[in-house]
Amino acid sequence: MYRAEDVEIFVFAHNRAAFLRQTLDCYLNQTVRGARLIVLANAPTPDVLATAKAYAAKGVETLLEPTPLNVHGCVAYCRQAASRRITVMAHDDDLIHPAYLETLLAAYNQIPDLNVALSVMGDWNDEPFSPSCHRRLALLNQAQFSAYIFIGGSFTFSSGSYKTSALKASPAPDFGRYGKVCDVPFMLNVCQNGQAAVLQFPFIKYRIHAGQDCRTFSTGPTARQWISLDLCHKDIMSRGDKKMQWAYCCNAFHRLRIGWRDWCLCEHDKMTFARYLKLAAQMGALDAKRLLAGILLRGGLRQSLLEKLCPFEIMALK
Repeated sequence: MYRAEDVEIFVFAHNRAAFLRQTLDCYLNQTVRGARLIVLANAPTPDVLATAKAYAAKGVETLLEPTPLNVHGCVAYCRQAASRRITVMAHDDDLIHPAYLETLLAAYNQIPDLNVALSVMGDWNDEPFSPSCHRRLALLNQAQFSAYIFIGGSFTFSSGSYKTSALKASPAPDFGRYGKVCDVPFMLNVCQNGQAAVLQFPFIKYRIHAGQDCRTFSTGPTARQWISLDLCHKDIMSRGDKKMQWAYCCNAFHRLRIGWRDWCLCEHDKMTFARYLKLAAQMGALDAKRLLAGILLRGGLRQSLLEKLCPFEIMALK
């Protein structure tokens, strides 16, 4: 039986003290109490240190790391430092629904082999959460979890939770291979032979603001990193049934196109889209069959087919 005392929450903090206060308040005001709340202050600014000190009186602990860590460096740090049965890794700009931890605990208690649990993404605004929520989730094995992400299912990496034994048994984020999109292969690895749950209510509001690395495309991902991510999906989805393998085929070109348009902006002055597709073919992410499927299947037709190929079980928590 998991209780709040079995949960350890790491909040990554570097230079956003105003956001950090709101995130800490969200976790301190959960409907269940007793979780350990830690600020991972990596190369913190004076304002962040002052905030951490002010919250110490409320039971918030601080881990001081003098080296500046990117998000995935913080994940690797927490993977080693985690000491309780469930680990939550939060960004310092998250807003969290007050029933989030209570819902996570219900999921881990109801699903014995659950290794990863996270939320769909909420609206990017500062409006208060509605006090009501529903507790339905998509329950997925590793191949289904990969397919859920690959065909465009909503999720947010921030404030995701992990069974600590599975977290420690899995590899650290491979930033060298995937760059800043290494969060997805990391989560898929933690899922391992267990299951993942994606809560279908937006318990997490992932805020968009100036200076966010995820919106600073000069830092990547590169074309090779994005294609490597798709190859990770290809490998994992190939372990599923034939329908899942067809889903990869039907969506491969669309994913590559979205990656080029929305993510690989740092490459646009170095290569053409045609050269990017040639690289994808050389790496094994694209062939004539997948290209033809991408040309023929567009918009609602493609999405409808993908939903038929990859129906995900939605269950309610007790």
